[in-house]
Amino acid sequence: MHLILIGAPGSGKGTQAKRLVSEFGIVHISTGDMLREAVSSGSDLGELISTYLRAGHLVPDNHVTALVEERVDRGDVPDGFVIDGYPRTINQIQAFADLMEVRDRRLDAVIRIDVPDVAVISRMANRRVDPDTGRIYNLNLKTDWPSLDIMERLVQRDDDRPSVIQQRLNTYRAETEPVIDQYRRMGNLVEVDGAGAPDEVFERVQRELSSFTEGT
Repeated sequence: MHLILIGAPGSGKGTQAKRLVSEFGIVHISTGDMLREAVSSGSDLGELISTYLRAGHLVPDNHVTALVEERVDRGDVPDGFVIDGYPRTINQIQAFADLMEVRDRRLDAVIRIDVPDVAVISRMANRRVDPDTGRIYNLNLKTDWPSLDIMERLVQRDDDRPSVIQQRLNTYRAETEPVIDQYRRMGNLVEVDGAGAPDEVFERVQRELSSFTEGT
């Protein structure tokens, strides 16, 4: 199974990616993680990527695609993967199609987790981070509340403040809508309502994905 997962910041795509990994025995490939790993490695490519990130520029398509190719070629993805954060441009769509064709792999579906902006802002504005462990808690979920001693040290990240969240969402829409439209035209897109609890959302993912793959 080879899947692409698309969703706005705070849409819950990370949670759904973990469940898809467990459901299908595939690997989660995160371009964000790959970029951080490349920078930390100190490689020539990592140093180049670091210069773009420090300047606040997007990493060029060919460098991101090179990272994806390297990750796909590792020995731990024989049964497939779910990838998020890529493709993010029309050029990357073609580059991804080419690398899949060369490796005789087939894209099964592009899953879009769709959540209204107001719900995303509510989710992210209520996220808090434990600076000691890095664990993220959501104060909207009583089942996710930590003990009182942990609660006292929780902090809110700057990029989880409402004004910043809205800016991130605007950027996401501008960058990603053309990609979503292209995959819709190509007949690869599976759209899932991302509102509600993670279990409810994953039930929809399973249902919509099953219906889509049976029809292709």
